[in-house]
Amino acid sequence: MSVNRSQTMNPLLITDGTPPTMDVLALNAFSGVITDIGCDAEILRGWARLAGRSFDLLARVEPLERLDEEALNRIIKCGVEGIVLSGCRGRADIQQLDVMLRVAEATNGSAPNRIRIYAEYGGSPEGLLSPYPLTDASPRLEALVFNGTALARSLGCLEPTSARHQRVATPILAGRSYVVLKAAEAGAPAYEVLPACADEAATRWAQSLSRDNGFASVVCSSIEQAIAVSVA
Repeated sequence: MSVNRSQTMNPLLITDGTPPTMDVLALNAFSGVITDIGCDAEILRGWARLAGRSFDLLARVEPLERLDEEALNRIIKCGVEGIVLSGCRGRADIQQLDVMLRVAEATNGSAPNRIRIYAEYGGSPEGLLSPYPLTDASPRLEALVFNGTALARSLGCLEPTSARHQRVATPILAGRSYVVLKAAEAGAPAYEVLPACADEAATRWAQSLSRDNGFASVVCSSIEQAIAVSVA
């Protein structure tokens, strides 16, 4: 099977924490919609209760230490299906989150392993140096995500705007390779976050580069990016 699953997976969409305004049929073009873990509970419930919804509702947290029992109980009750662990530092973070979710699911009477884990790399550079395998790290591990902009910000190097006339910094290339290889090792797909500052042409080029580098799909930072991706 191809590492990038032949680019058959739908992209993810990052939202700004406001109630849904797009038609649910348009939102169903995404495999998941990401909101912040601190999003208002009523807004989360509004997303979760959208009639005809087929996409997963994901909550993003960074760092893991920000996540406590109260927050976990709240998002489980609101109908969230997955957690994007931003700034992931490796296997230990994934396993710690798995244990926390196991307790929260039992407390709230939720089915075991209902909440999936999306491990996002880039915000904590040390995570991209971890030698520990992700094989069997957690039965919840749904996908790996690479955030080159977060890595560039952490290291102070050139942001990956992906315009043809600009180079992509070496640490970004190394991070991209690490995540794709780790995803293959874990038997999970890999997503790449598109640079928020990229215009339509740069977005299309970034998606093409992402596909060529073995990512299964991308994470869009705006509706405009999503439209550019859909016609690429």
